[in-house]
Amino acid sequence: MRTDIKLAIPFLLILAAAGCARQSPMTPVAPASSSTSSAPHFVLRRNDPRLPAPGLEEAAATPEDRATFGRLAGRAAPLQLTAGPNEVVVWDRLTRELGIGAKLPPPLMARAYALVHVGLYEALAASADRARGNLPQHSLAAGAATRVLGYLFPGSLPRIREVASEEIALDPFSGRSALGAWAVGNVVGHAVVARGMSDGSNAPYTGTPPAGEGIWTGTNPVLPMCGTWKTWVLQSGHEIQPDPPYAFGSAKDLADVQEVLDVSLSRTPEQIAIVHKWADVTPPAIWNDLLDDRIVGQNMDPVASARAGAYLNVAMADAFIECWDCKYQYWIARPFQRIPGLVTVITTPNFPTYTSGHSTISAAAAAVLAEVFPAERDYFIQQSEEAALSRLYGGIHFRHDNEEGTRVGTEIGARVVERMRAASSGPLLAGN
Repeated sequence: MRTDIKLAIPFLLILAAAGCARQSPMTPVAPASSSTSSAPHFVLRRNDPRLPAPGLEEAAATPEDRATFGRLAGRAAPLQLTAGPNEVVVWDRLTRELGIGAKLPPPLMARAYALVHVGLYEALAASADRARGNLPQHSLAAGAATRVLGYLFPGSLPRIREVASEEIALDPFSGRSALGAWAVGNVVGHAVVARGMSDGSNAPYTGTPPAGEGIWTGTNPVLPMCGTWKTWVLQSGHEIQPDPPYAFGSAKDLADVQEVLDVSLSRTPEQIAIVHKWADVTPPAIWNDLLDDRIVGQNMDPVASARAGAYLNVAMADAFIECWDCKYQYWIARPFQRIPGLVTVITTPNFPTYTSGHSTISAAAAAVLAEVFPAERDYFIQQSEEAALSRLYGGIHFRHDNEEGTRVGTEIGARVVERMRAASSGPLLAGN
C-alpha cells in the first residue's frame, strides 16, 4: 500500500508543519510515577491463614456469609440434579454485561476481567483439593465472583445476587457443604478485592501533557496513569518496551502517515467490516468470547476453564498496562492530528497513538489461547493480526503503532505462557 516516499515527502512536510510544533517525540516523556516492584503480585497462597482449614469451611463462615448465603439460597429455585452451565462462562458473561453497561474503557475492562477470573480460579482450585471433600463448584465460584463484582460494580448488586442465587441452586449438594463453599469463595473474593484496592488504578494524574512536533494535542486523555498500575506477571508496565517511535518528519514517519491517507482513500467494504468487528465491542470481551465458545463447545472442566480464563485475562491486563506506559511516555499524535481532513471509519480514541492497544493485547491473548488450544494456534494469530490491521484500516493508527504493539504483546504473551508452564495446573496465585 505504500507509495513512493519521494512523492509523498513534499505533501507530508506541509502536513508536518501544520501539525504540532517544537519537540521531537523521540525523547520519552517520563511518567509521573512508575512501579518499582521486584516480584509478581499475588493475592492468596494455598496455605493462607485466611482460608478455613479443610473440613471446617462451614464452621468458618462469618455471620455475613451465613446471612447472605441464606437469602440467596432461599430465593433460588430448588436445587437441581445436574451440574448446570459452566460457572466460569456464567460469571465471565456477567462481567461482560456489567463492564459494557458501565462503559468501562478497555484497560479498566481488562482489569475487571482479570480480577474476576483470578478470583474464580483461586476459588475453584479449592474444589480440586481432596482434603476439602470436593466442595460444590457453583457456590465456590459464586462466593468469589459476587464479592469481586460487588466491589467493581456496586450499583449492580441486585443483578449480581440474582445470578449468584441461580448458581447456588445448580449445585447438587444441600445446605452445609454449599455454605462452606460460599465461605471459601468469599475469602478468595476478599483477597482479590484487597488486591484491586491497592493496584493503583485510582491514582490521579498530576502531570502536564507535553507539547511539540508530532505530540498528541487532545484534552482529558483517558487513563494516563494506567501504565503505573500494578501488574500480574510482568514486573511493571515498563519492563518490556517497544522500539522508540519514528522521528517526526523522518522518511519512515512520513511513509507511515502517507499509508494512512492512502488507505483512507481506498477502503474496501471488507476492510470497513473488519474495523467494526474489532471496534464495536471492547477487545477484552472479544477475546473472552472466543474462550467461552471453546469452553462450551469442548465441555471443559470448570477448573481448567478457570485456569485458561485467569491467564488470558492477566495477560491482557498486563498488556494494557505496558501499552499505556508507552502511550504516555511518548504522547505521539494520532493520524487525524497529522492529516488535515482525514476521514476515519470510527471515532479516534482520546489518548496518544503509540503503541496500539488492540495490537498489544490481542497478540498477548493469542499467545495464551494458542497454549491452551494448540490446534488453533494459527487461527488465534490470524485474529490478532486482523485486530492490528483493523486500526490502520480505520484510520486511527499508523502501521508502526501496530507492528510494535504486536511485537511487544507477543513477548508479554510468551512471558505469561512461561508462567503457565511453570505453574502447571496449580492455582495461579497459590504457593508463591
